[in-house]
Amino acid sequence: MKVEYGKTGTYFYLVGLILIAIFIPTSKFGLSVSQFYLLALWLLLGINMRTLTFKSLFHGICYNVKTRFNDFIHNKVAVFMVSIYLLHLLGLVFTSDFQYAFRDLRIKLPLLLLPMILSSMKPLSKKHSDTVLWFFIASVLFVTILGFVKYLRRDFVDVRELSVFVSHIRVSLCMVFSIFILGYYLVKRRYNLLIKGLIVILMLWFLWQIMLWESFIGIVIVSILTVSILLISIMRNKNMVVRISVIAMVVIVLLSMICYLYDVIHRYRTPERIVVEQLDTHTKLGNPYVFDTISYRIEDGRYVGMYLSIDEMINAWNARSDKKINSIYDDGYGSLVRYLTSKDLRKDAEGVSQLTDDDVMNIENGIANFNYIENPGLKTRIMKIMVAYDNYADDRDANGSSVFQRVEYIKASLNIIKENPIMGVGTGDISVAFNDYYEKSNSKLTRENRLRSHNQYLAITVAFGVVGLIWFLSSMLYPLFADKKNINYLYIVFLLIMMLSMLTEDTLETQIGVTLFAFFNSFLVFTINSDTDTDTDSLT
Repeated sequence: MKVEYGKTGTYFYLVGLILIAIFIPTSKFGLSVSQFYLLALWLLLGINMRTLTFKSLFHGICYNVKTRFNDFIHNKVAVFMVSIYLLHLLGLVFTSDFQYAFRDLRIKLPLLLLPMILSSMKPLSKKHSDTVLWFFIASVLFVTILGFVKYLRRDFVDVRELSVFVSHIRVSLCMVFSIFILGYYLVKRRYNLLIKGLIVILMLWFLWQIMLWESFIGIVIVSILTVSILLISIMRNKNMVVRISVIAMVVIVLLSMICYLYDVIHRYRTPERIVVEQLDTHTKLGNPYVFDTISYRIEDGRYVGMYLSIDEMINAWNARSDKKINSIYDDGYGSLVRYLTSKDLRKDAEGVSQLTDDDVMNIENGIANFNYIENPGLKTRIMKIMVAYDNYADDRDANGSSVFQRVEYIKASLNIIKENPIMGVGTGDISVAFNDYYEKSNSKLTRENRLRSHNQYLAITVAFGVVGLIWFLSSMLYPLFADKKNINYLYIVFLLIMMLSMLTEDTLETQIGVTLFAFFNSFLVFTINSDTDTDTDSLT
Protein backbone atom coordinates (compact mmCIF):
# COMPACT_ATOMS: atom_id res chain seq x y z
CA MET A 1 0.00 0.00 0.00
CA LYS A 2 1.61 3.21 -1.19
CA VAL A 3 1.49 6.44 0.83
CA GLU A 4 -0.87 9.03 -0.68
CA TYR A 5 0.60 12.47 -1.35
CA GLY A 6 -1.76 14.15 -3.86
CA LYS A 7 -1.10 16.25 -6.97
CA THR A 8 1.24 18.70 -5.24
CA GLY A 9 3.36 15.85 -3.93
CA THR A 10 3.41 14.30 -7.40
CA TYR A 11 4.81 17.52 -8.85
CA PHE A 12 7.50 17.67 -6.15
CA TYR A 13 8.41 14.08 -7.00
CA LEU A 14 8.41 14.87 -10.72
CA VAL A 15 10.82 17.77 -10.11
CA GLY A 16 13.23 15.41 -8.33
CA LEU A 17 13.21 12.97 -11.25
CA ILE A 18 13.69 15.80 -13.75
CA LEU A 19 16.65 17.16 -11.79
CA ILE A 20 18.41 13.79 -11.86
CA ALA A 21 17.70 13.45 -15.60
CA ILE A 22 19.17 16.92 -16.21
CA PHE A 23 22.26 16.42 -14.04
CA ILE A 24 23.32 12.98 -15.34
CA PRO A 25 25.21 14.52 -18.31
CA THR A 26 26.06 17.81 -16.60
CA SER A 27 26.94 17.74 -12.90
CA LYS A 28 28.19 15.32 -10.23
CA PHE A 29 27.29 17.81 -7.50
CA GLY A 30 23.81 18.32 -8.96
CA LEU A 31 23.28 14.55 -8.98
CA SER A 32 24.18 14.29 -5.31
CA VAL A 33 21.86 17.16 -4.34
CA SER A 34 18.94 15.86 -6.43
CA GLN A 35 19.24 12.36 -4.92
CA PHE A 36 19.19 13.79 -1.39
CA TYR A 37 16.14 15.79 -2.45
CA LEU A 38 14.43 12.56 -3.58
CA LEU A 39 15.36 10.89 -0.29
CA ALA A 40 13.83 13.82 1.62
CA LEU A 41 10.62 13.47 -0.42
CA TRP A 42 10.59 9.75 0.32
CA LEU A 43 10.65 10.57 4.03
CA LEU A 44 8.28 13.55 4.01
CA LEU A 45 5.67 13.21 1.25
CA GLY A 46 2.28 12.39 2.70
CA ILE A 47 2.82 14.26 5.99
CA ASN A 48 0.31 17.03 6.69
CA MET A 49 2.48 20.14 6.87
CA ARG A 50 -0.38 22.46 7.91
CA THR A 51 -0.67 20.98 11.41
CA LEU A 52 2.97 20.03 11.71
CA THR A 53 4.62 19.59 15.09
CA PHE A 54 7.88 17.91 16.00
CA LYS A 55 5.96 14.91 17.31
CA SER A 56 3.74 14.62 14.22
CA LEU A 57 6.78 15.03 11.99
CA PHE A 58 8.59 12.23 13.80
CA HIS A 59 5.58 9.91 13.63
CA GLY A 60 4.96 10.85 10.00
CA ILE A 61 8.53 10.03 8.99
CA CYS A 62 8.37 6.74 10.89
CA TYR A 63 5.10 5.85 9.16
CA ASN A 64 6.52 6.75 5.71
CA VAL A 65 9.69 4.75 6.28
CA LYS A 66 7.75 1.73 7.56
CA THR A 67 5.15 1.82 4.77
CA ARG A 68 7.49 2.59 1.90
CA PHE A 69 10.15 0.15 3.06
CA ASN A 70 7.44 -2.48 3.29
CA ASP A 71 6.40 -1.68 -0.31
CA PHE A 72 10.02 -1.97 -1.37
CA ILE A 73 10.78 -5.21 0.47
CA HIS A 74 7.70 -6.91 -1.06
CA ASN A 75 8.79 -5.90 -4.56
CA LYS A 76 11.04 -8.75 -5.73
CA VAL A 77 12.32 -6.82 -8.73
CA ALA A 78 13.42 -3.90 -6.55
CA VAL A 79 15.08 -6.24 -4.06
CA PHE A 80 17.00 -7.95 -6.87
CA MET A 81 18.17 -4.55 -8.16
CA VAL A 82 19.34 -3.49 -4.70
CA SER A 83 21.13 -6.83 -4.22
CA ILE A 84 23.95 -5.48 -6.44
CA TYR A 85 24.70 -3.04 -3.61
CA LEU A 86 24.28 -5.78 -1.01
CA LEU A 87 26.90 -7.78 -2.92
CA HIS A 88 29.36 -4.94 -2.31
CA LEU A 89 28.45 -4.90 1.39
CA LEU A 90 29.13 -8.64 1.66
CA GLY A 91 32.45 -8.06 -0.09
CA LEU A 92 33.63 -6.19 3.01
CA VAL A 93 34.20 -9.60 4.62
CA PHE A 94 37.19 -10.17 2.31
CA THR A 95 38.44 -6.58 2.45
CA SER A 96 41.60 -5.23 4.06
CA ASP A 97 41.56 -1.71 2.53
CA PHE A 98 38.42 -0.29 4.18
CA GLN A 99 39.18 3.29 3.13
CA TYR A 100 38.84 2.30 -0.53
CA ALA A 101 35.84 0.08 0.27
CA PHE A 102 33.84 2.82 2.00
CA ARG A 103 34.61 5.28 -0.80
CA ASP A 104 33.39 2.68 -3.28
CA LEU A 105 30.20 2.09 -1.26
CA ARG A 106 29.56 5.85 -1.19
CA ILE A 107 29.90 6.10 -4.98
CA LYS A 108 27.53 3.17 -5.45
CA LEU A 109 24.80 4.47 -3.09
CA PRO A 110 22.45 5.12 -6.07
CA LEU A 111 22.27 1.33 -6.53
CA LEU A 112 20.64 1.19 -3.09
CA LEU A 113 18.66 4.42 -2.88
CA LEU A 114 17.13 4.81 -6.35
CA PRO A 115 15.50 1.35 -6.68
CA MET A 116 14.25 1.60 -3.07
CA ILE A 117 12.78 5.09 -3.54
CA LEU A 118 11.29 4.71 -7.01
CA SER A 119 9.77 1.27 -6.35
CA SER A 120 7.87 2.56 -3.31
CA MET A 121 6.53 5.74 -4.95
CA LYS A 122 3.49 5.96 -7.22
CA PRO A 123 4.07 5.53 -10.99
CA LEU A 124 3.81 8.59 -13.20
CA SER A 125 1.41 9.21 -16.03
CA LYS A 126 2.63 8.89 -19.59
CA LYS A 127 2.70 12.70 -19.87
CA HIS A 128 4.88 13.09 -16.78
CA SER A 129 7.26 10.23 -17.64
CA ASP A 130 7.66 11.68 -21.14
CA THR A 131 8.48 15.03 -19.52
CA VAL A 132 11.35 13.45 -17.57
CA LEU A 133 12.76 11.86 -20.72
CA TRP A 134 12.41 15.09 -22.73
CA PHE A 135 14.35 17.00 -20.04
CA PHE A 136 17.03 14.33 -20.22
CA ILE A 137 17.27 14.70 -24.00
CA ALA A 138 17.36 18.50 -23.67
CA SER A 139 20.23 18.27 -21.18
CA VAL A 140 22.19 15.96 -23.49
CA LEU A 141 21.52 18.36 -26.38
CA PHE A 142 22.81 21.28 -24.29
CA VAL A 143 26.07 19.42 -23.57
CA THR A 144 26.59 18.53 -27.23
CA ILE A 145 25.97 22.14 -28.33
CA LEU A 146 28.61 23.38 -25.87
CA GLY A 147 30.96 20.70 -27.17
CA PHE A 148 30.30 21.74 -30.76
CA VAL A 149 31.14 25.34 -29.89
CA LYS A 150 34.49 24.13 -28.49
CA TYR A 151 34.99 22.16 -31.71
CA LEU A 152 34.30 25.19 -33.92
CA ARG A 153 36.71 27.29 -31.84
CA ARG A 154 39.26 24.43 -31.85
CA ASP A 155 39.42 24.96 -28.10
CA PHE A 156 40.60 21.48 -27.21
CA VAL A 157 43.73 19.34 -27.14
CA ASP A 158 41.96 15.98 -26.99
CA VAL A 159 38.56 15.26 -28.55
CA ARG A 160 37.42 14.01 -25.12
CA GLU A 161 37.44 17.63 -23.98
CA LEU A 162 34.34 18.26 -26.09
CA SER A 163 32.40 16.88 -23.12
CA VAL A 164 32.47 19.97 -20.94
CA PHE A 165 31.11 18.67 -17.62
CA VAL A 166 31.54 14.91 -17.21
CA SER A 167 33.22 11.94 -18.91
CA HIS A 168 32.73 11.89 -22.67
CA ILE A 169 32.07 8.14 -22.46
CA ARG A 170 29.04 8.63 -20.17
CA VAL A 171 27.70 11.45 -22.34
CA SER A 172 28.14 9.25 -25.42
CA LEU A 173 25.96 6.59 -23.75
CA CYS A 174 23.41 9.32 -23.00
CA MET A 175 23.44 10.30 -26.68
CA VAL A 176 22.93 6.68 -27.73
CA PHE A 177 19.97 6.29 -25.37
CA SER A 178 18.54 9.63 -26.55
CA ILE A 179 18.62 8.44 -30.17
CA PHE A 180 16.52 5.39 -29.34
CA ILE A 181 14.11 7.32 -27.11
CA LEU A 182 13.57 9.73 -29.99
CA GLY A 183 13.14 6.83 -32.43
CA TYR A 184 10.49 5.38 -30.14
CA TYR A 185 8.65 8.72 -29.93
CA LEU A 186 8.87 9.11 -33.71
CA VAL A 187 7.00 5.84 -34.23
CA LYS A 188 4.71 5.65 -31.19
CA ARG A 189 3.70 9.22 -30.31
CA ARG A 190 1.10 11.17 -32.28
CA TYR A 191 3.19 14.26 -32.88
CA ASN A 192 2.56 16.60 -35.81
CA LEU A 193 4.80 16.61 -38.87
CA LEU A 194 6.91 19.54 -37.61
CA ILE A 195 7.71 17.82 -34.30
CA LYS A 196 8.53 14.58 -36.07
CA GLY A 197 10.86 16.49 -38.39
CA LEU A 198 12.64 18.00 -35.38
CA ILE A 199 12.93 14.54 -33.82
CA VAL A 200 14.66 13.21 -36.95
CA ILE A 201 17.05 16.18 -36.91
CA LEU A 202 17.86 15.54 -33.25
CA MET A 203 18.53 11.86 -33.94
CA LEU A 204 20.91 12.75 -36.79
CA TRP A 205 22.56 15.42 -34.63
CA PHE A 206 23.30 12.97 -31.82
CA LEU A 207 24.55 10.37 -34.29
CA TRP A 208 26.90 12.92 -35.85
CA GLN A 209 28.13 14.05 -32.42
CA ILE A 210 28.91 10.45 -31.43
CA MET A 211 31.12 10.16 -34.50
CA LEU A 212 32.64 13.62 -33.96
CA TRP A 213 33.51 12.65 -30.37
CA GLU A 214 35.14 9.50 -31.73
CA SER A 215 33.04 7.34 -29.42
CA PHE A 216 33.84 3.93 -30.87
CA ILE A 217 31.67 2.05 -28.36
CA GLY A 218 28.82 4.48 -29.05
CA ILE A 219 28.99 3.77 -32.78
CA VAL A 220 29.15 0.01 -32.15
CA ILE A 221 26.14 0.06 -29.78
CA VAL A 222 24.03 2.15 -32.19
CA SER A 223 24.91 -0.24 -35.03
CA ILE A 224 24.15 -3.41 -33.05
CA LEU A 225 20.83 -2.13 -31.68
CA THR A 226 19.69 -0.71 -35.02
CA VAL A 227 20.38 -3.99 -36.82
CA SER A 228 18.70 -5.95 -34.01
CA ILE A 229 15.54 -3.81 -34.11
CA LEU A 230 15.37 -4.09 -37.90
CA LEU A 231 15.75 -7.88 -37.75
CA ILE A 232 13.02 -8.15 -35.10
CA SER A 233 10.80 -5.98 -37.29
CA ILE A 234 11.40 -8.37 -40.18
CA MET A 235 10.38 -11.33 -38.08
CA ARG A 236 7.15 -9.60 -37.05
CA ASN A 237 6.26 -8.45 -40.57
CA LYS A 238 4.57 -10.96 -42.88
CA ASN A 239 4.99 -8.87 -46.04
CA MET A 240 7.71 -10.56 -48.11
CA VAL A 241 8.56 -7.36 -50.02
CA VAL A 242 9.16 -5.50 -46.76
CA ARG A 243 11.27 -8.35 -45.39
CA ILE A 244 13.48 -8.49 -48.47
CA SER A 245 13.83 -4.69 -48.56
CA VAL A 246 14.88 -4.47 -44.91
CA ILE A 247 17.32 -7.39 -45.21
CA ALA A 248 18.82 -5.80 -48.32
CA MET A 249 19.18 -2.48 -46.51
CA VAL A 250 20.89 -4.12 -43.51
CA VAL A 251 23.28 -6.04 -45.78
CA ILE A 252 24.12 -2.91 -47.79
CA VAL A 253 24.81 -0.88 -44.64
CA LEU A 254 27.00 -3.62 -43.13
CA LEU A 255 28.95 -4.08 -46.38
CA SER A 256 29.39 -0.31 -46.66
CA MET A 257 30.81 -0.16 -43.13
CA ILE A 258 33.20 -3.04 -43.87
CA CYS A 259 34.33 -1.41 -47.12
CA TYR A 260 34.82 1.94 -45.38
CA LEU A 261 36.89 0.32 -42.64
CA TYR A 262 38.99 -1.56 -45.20
CA ASP A 263 39.53 1.61 -47.24
CA VAL A 264 40.69 3.64 -44.23
CA ILE A 265 43.10 0.92 -43.08
CA HIS A 266 44.36 0.33 -46.63
CA ARG A 267 45.01 4.04 -47.18
CA TYR A 268 46.80 4.24 -43.85
CA ARG A 269 48.99 1.23 -44.62
CA THR A 270 49.67 2.00 -48.28
CA PRO A 271 51.79 5.11 -48.91
CA GLU A 272 52.25 6.58 -52.36
CA ARG A 273 54.80 4.90 -54.56
CA ILE A 274 58.21 6.55 -54.41
CA VAL A 275 59.96 7.43 -57.66
CA VAL A 276 63.58 7.98 -56.62
CA GLU A 277 64.45 9.99 -59.73
CA GLN A 278 61.78 12.57 -58.88
CA LEU A 279 62.95 13.21 -55.32
CA ASP A 280 64.68 16.45 -54.42
CA THR A 281 68.02 15.75 -52.79
CA HIS A 282 68.53 19.08 -50.97
CA THR A 283 66.46 21.66 -49.11
CA LYS A 284 66.10 25.21 -50.39
CA LEU A 285 68.83 26.16 -47.93
CA GLY A 286 71.13 23.61 -49.53
CA ASN A 287 71.10 20.97 -46.81
CA PRO A 288 70.83 17.31 -47.88
CA TYR A 289 67.64 15.33 -47.31
CA VAL A 290 67.51 11.93 -45.63
CA PHE A 291 64.97 9.37 -46.83
CA ASP A 292 64.33 6.79 -44.12
CA THR A 293 61.42 4.41 -44.67
CA ILE A 294 62.73 1.87 -42.16
CA SER A 295 63.22 3.66 -38.82
CA TYR A 296 60.16 5.86 -39.17
CA ARG A 297 56.59 4.64 -39.45
CA ILE A 298 53.75 5.56 -41.78
CA GLU A 299 51.41 8.45 -40.85
CA ASP A 300 48.11 8.88 -42.72
CA GLY A 301 49.44 6.93 -45.69
CA ARG A 302 52.70 8.89 -45.85
CA TYR A 303 56.25 7.92 -44.90
CA VAL A 304 57.24 9.98 -41.87
CA GLY A 305 60.91 9.55 -42.78
CA MET A 306 60.67 11.27 -46.18
CA TYR A 307 62.34 14.61 -46.83
CA LEU A 308 64.13 14.72 -43.50
CA SER A 309 66.62 17.50 -42.76
CA ILE A 310 66.79 17.05 -39.02
CA ASP A 311 69.18 19.79 -37.92
CA GLU A 312 67.59 22.37 -40.23
CA MET A 313 64.09 21.43 -39.01
CA ILE A 314 65.10 21.56 -35.33
CA ASN A 315 66.77 24.95 -35.71
CA ALA A 316 63.71 26.35 -37.46
CA TRP A 317 61.44 24.93 -34.77
CA ASN A 318 63.54 26.36 -31.91
CA ALA A 319 63.33 29.76 -33.57
CA ARG A 320 59.49 29.61 -33.41
CA SER A 321 58.83 27.78 -30.18
CA ASP A 322 59.75 28.15 -26.51
CA LYS A 323 59.58 24.38 -26.15
CA LYS A 324 63.03 23.60 -27.47
CA ILE A 325 64.13 20.38 -29.19
CA ASN A 326 67.82 19.54 -29.25
CA SER A 327 67.88 16.02 -30.63
CA ILE A 328 65.69 13.23 -32.01
CA TYR A 329 65.48 11.79 -28.49
CA ASP A 330 63.86 14.86 -26.92
CA ASP A 331 60.19 15.11 -26.05
CA GLY A 332 58.40 16.82 -28.89
CA TYR A 333 60.52 15.55 -31.76
CA GLY A 334 58.15 12.70 -32.57
CA SER A 335 55.13 15.01 -32.47
CA LEU A 336 56.88 17.53 -34.73
CA VAL A 337 57.83 15.11 -37.53
CA ARG A 338 54.46 13.34 -37.40
CA TYR A 339 52.53 16.62 -37.45
CA LEU A 340 54.49 17.89 -40.45
CA THR A 341 53.82 14.59 -42.21
CA SER A 342 50.09 14.79 -41.52
CA LYS A 343 50.03 18.21 -43.21
CA ASP A 344 52.12 16.84 -46.12
CA LEU A 345 54.98 19.22 -45.29
CA ARG A 346 58.68 18.51 -45.58
CA LYS A 347 60.74 18.15 -42.43
CA ASP A 348 62.93 21.21 -43.07
CA ALA A 349 62.91 24.95 -42.42
CA GLU A 350 60.35 25.61 -45.16
CA GLY A 351 57.99 22.98 -43.71
CA VAL A 352 58.26 24.52 -40.23
CA SER A 353 57.67 28.01 -41.65
CA GLN A 354 54.35 26.83 -43.13
CA LEU A 355 53.03 25.85 -39.71
CA THR A 356 50.48 28.27 -38.31
CA ASP A 357 50.67 29.58 -34.75
CA ASP A 358 47.85 27.16 -33.87
CA ASP A 359 49.88 24.32 -35.37
CA VAL A 360 52.87 25.28 -33.21
CA MET A 361 50.68 25.36 -30.11
CA ASN A 362 49.22 21.96 -31.00
CA ILE A 363 52.67 20.40 -31.33
CA GLU A 364 53.77 22.00 -28.04
CA ASN A 365 50.73 20.36 -26.42
CA GLY A 366 51.83 16.95 -27.70
CA ILE A 367 49.34 16.68 -30.57
CA ALA A 368 51.05 14.56 -33.21
CA ASN A 369 48.62 14.84 -36.10
CA PHE A 370 46.87 17.79 -37.70
CA ASN A 371 43.69 15.76 -38.19
CA TYR A 372 43.32 15.07 -34.44
CA ILE A 373 42.20 18.68 -34.04
CA GLU A 374 40.95 19.72 -37.44
CA ASN A 375 39.16 16.56 -38.55
CA PRO A 376 38.06 14.47 -35.56
CA GLY A 377 35.67 11.65 -36.30
CA LEU A 378 35.47 7.97 -37.13
CA LYS A 379 38.27 8.02 -39.71
CA THR A 380 40.63 9.80 -37.35
CA ARG A 381 39.69 7.43 -34.55
CA ILE A 382 40.59 4.43 -36.71
CA MET A 383 43.92 6.02 -37.62
CA LYS A 384 44.68 6.62 -33.93
CA ILE A 385 44.04 2.95 -33.25
CA MET A 386 46.37 1.97 -36.09
CA VAL A 387 49.16 4.17 -34.71
CA ALA A 388 48.62 2.68 -31.26
CA TYR A 389 48.65 -0.84 -32.71
CA ASP A 390 52.03 -0.22 -34.34
CA ASN A 391 53.46 1.04 -31.05
CA TYR A 392 52.01 -1.88 -29.11
CA ALA A 393 53.15 -4.47 -31.64
CA ASP A 394 56.73 -3.15 -31.57
CA ASP A 395 57.44 -2.94 -27.84
CA ARG A 396 54.18 -3.71 -25.98
CA ASP A 397 53.92 -0.08 -24.91
CA ALA A 398 50.20 0.66 -24.45
CA ASN A 399 50.60 4.11 -22.87
CA GLY A 400 48.55 6.78 -24.60
CA SER A 401 46.16 4.34 -26.27
CA SER A 402 42.77 3.75 -24.65
CA VAL A 403 42.33 0.59 -26.74
CA PHE A 404 45.59 -1.15 -25.88
CA GLN A 405 45.62 0.06 -22.30
CA ARG A 406 42.37 -1.86 -22.02
CA VAL A 407 44.19 -4.94 -23.34
CA GLU A 408 46.63 -4.60 -20.44
CA TYR A 409 43.77 -4.10 -17.98
CA ILE A 410 42.10 -7.28 -19.24
CA LYS A 411 45.38 -9.20 -18.83
CA ALA A 412 45.70 -7.88 -15.28
CA SER A 413 42.08 -8.73 -14.46
CA LEU A 414 42.34 -12.30 -15.75
CA ASN A 415 45.53 -12.91 -13.77
CA ILE A 416 43.93 -11.58 -10.55
CA ILE A 417 40.81 -13.70 -11.17
CA LYS A 418 43.00 -16.77 -11.71
CA GLU A 419 44.37 -16.31 -8.18
CA ASN A 420 40.95 -15.57 -6.61
CA PRO A 421 38.41 -17.34 -8.86
CA ILE A 422 35.52 -18.14 -6.50
CA MET A 423 35.04 -15.23 -4.05
CA GLY A 424 37.35 -12.56 -5.48
CA VAL A 425 39.52 -10.08 -3.54
CA GLY A 426 36.70 -8.18 -1.81
CA THR A 427 35.10 -4.74 -2.19
CA GLY A 428 38.08 -2.67 -1.06
CA ASP A 429 41.08 -4.61 -2.33
CA ILE A 430 40.63 -4.11 -6.07
CA SER A 431 43.13 -1.27 -6.27
CA VAL A 432 45.64 -3.19 -4.14
CA ALA A 433 45.28 -6.29 -6.33
CA PHE A 434 45.88 -4.34 -9.54
CA ASN A 435 48.86 -2.42 -8.15
CA ASP A 436 50.44 -5.68 -6.96
CA TYR A 437 50.01 -7.25 -10.39
CA TYR A 438 51.51 -4.24 -12.21
CA GLU A 439 54.54 -4.26 -9.91
CA LYS A 440 55.09 -8.02 -10.11
CA SER A 441 54.74 -8.09 -13.91
CA ASN A 442 56.99 -5.03 -14.43
CA SER A 443 54.23 -3.41 -16.46
CA LYS A 444 55.27 -0.71 -18.94
CA LEU A 445 52.16 1.27 -18.03
CA THR A 446 52.98 4.55 -16.31
CA ARG A 447 51.63 5.15 -12.79
CA GLU A 448 48.74 7.30 -13.99
CA ASN A 449 47.72 4.62 -16.54
CA ARG A 450 47.70 1.70 -14.10
CA LEU A 451 43.94 1.51 -13.74
CA ARG A 452 41.21 -1.08 -13.07
CA SER A 453 39.52 -3.49 -15.46
CA HIS A 454 37.63 -1.03 -17.68
CA ASN A 455 35.21 -3.95 -18.08
CA GLN A 456 32.38 -4.14 -15.58
CA TYR A 457 32.02 -7.92 -15.74
CA LEU A 458 35.73 -8.40 -15.07
CA ALA A 459 35.62 -5.76 -12.31
CA ILE A 460 32.80 -7.66 -10.58
CA THR A 461 34.64 -10.98 -10.98
CA VAL A 462 37.88 -9.51 -9.61
CA ALA A 463 36.06 -8.19 -6.55
CA PHE A 464 33.58 -11.02 -5.90
CA GLY A 465 34.68 -13.97 -8.02
CA VAL A 466 32.55 -16.13 -10.30
CA VAL A 467 29.88 -16.29 -7.58
CA GLY A 468 29.63 -12.50 -7.63
CA LEU A 469 29.46 -12.37 -11.44
CA ILE A 470 26.51 -14.82 -11.48
CA TRP A 471 24.82 -12.77 -8.75
CA PHE A 472 25.40 -9.53 -10.69
CA LEU A 473 24.05 -10.88 -14.00
CA SER A 474 21.03 -12.40 -12.26
CA SER A 475 20.22 -9.07 -10.60
CA MET A 476 20.39 -7.24 -13.94
CA LEU A 477 18.31 -9.73 -15.92
CA TYR A 478 15.74 -10.72 -13.28
CA PRO A 479 13.30 -7.83 -14.04
CA LEU A 480 12.84 -9.16 -17.59
CA PHE A 481 11.79 -12.58 -16.34
CA ALA A 482 9.85 -11.43 -13.29
CA ASP A 483 7.20 -9.34 -15.01
CA LYS A 484 6.08 -9.27 -18.66
CA LYS A 485 5.39 -5.52 -18.47
CA ASN A 486 9.14 -4.99 -18.22
CA ILE A 487 9.63 -6.51 -21.66
CA ASN A 488 9.19 -3.19 -23.40
CA TYR A 489 11.18 -1.26 -25.93
CA LEU A 490 12.68 1.50 -23.76
CA TYR A 491 13.73 -0.78 -20.91
CA ILE A 492 15.26 -3.46 -23.13
CA VAL A 493 17.11 -0.86 -25.23
CA PHE A 494 18.50 0.82 -22.13
CA LEU A 495 19.54 -2.49 -20.60
CA LEU A 496 21.31 -3.53 -23.80
CA ILE A 497 23.10 -0.17 -24.01
CA MET A 498 24.36 -0.61 -20.46
CA MET A 499 25.35 -4.25 -20.85
CA LEU A 500 27.21 -3.58 -24.11
CA SER A 501 28.98 -0.55 -22.62
CA MET A 502 30.12 -2.69 -19.70
CA LEU A 503 32.27 -4.72 -22.11
CA THR A 504 34.66 -1.78 -22.49
CA GLU A 505 33.91 0.29 -19.37
CA ASP A 506 33.52 -0.38 -15.66
CA THR A 507 30.39 1.75 -15.79
CA LEU A 508 29.37 1.24 -12.16
CA GLU A 509 32.71 2.42 -10.76
CA THR A 510 32.03 6.13 -11.32
CA GLN A 511 29.32 8.40 -9.90
CA ILE A 512 27.91 9.40 -13.29
CA GLY A 513 27.95 5.86 -14.64
CA VAL A 514 26.35 4.25 -11.59
CA THR A 515 23.66 6.96 -11.36
CA LEU A 516 22.87 6.67 -15.08
CA PHE A 517 22.38 2.93 -14.67
CA ALA A 518 20.55 2.97 -11.33
CA PHE A 519 18.21 5.82 -12.27
CA PHE A 520 16.95 4.64 -15.64
CA ASN A 521 17.01 0.98 -14.59
CA SER A 522 14.56 1.92 -11.83
CA PHE A 523 12.66 4.68 -13.67
CA LEU A 524 11.79 2.52 -16.69
CA VAL A 525 10.55 -0.32 -14.47
CA PHE A 526 8.84 1.38 -11.51
CA THR A 527 8.00 4.94 -12.52
CA ILE A 528 6.50 4.64 -16.01
CA ASN A 529 2.89 3.56 -15.58
CA SER A 530 2.44 0.77 -18.11
CA ASP A 531 -1.34 0.91 -17.61
CA THR A 532 -1.42 4.33 -19.21
CA ASP A 533 1.10 3.61 -21.94
CA THR A 534 -0.08 0.86 -24.19
CA ASP A 535 2.77 1.54 -26.59
CA THR A 536 5.31 -0.16 -24.36
CA ASP A 537 3.97 -3.66 -24.68
CA SER A 538 6.52 -4.91 -27.16
CA LEU A 539 10.06 -4.42 -28.33
CA THR A 540 9.10 -2.86 -31.67
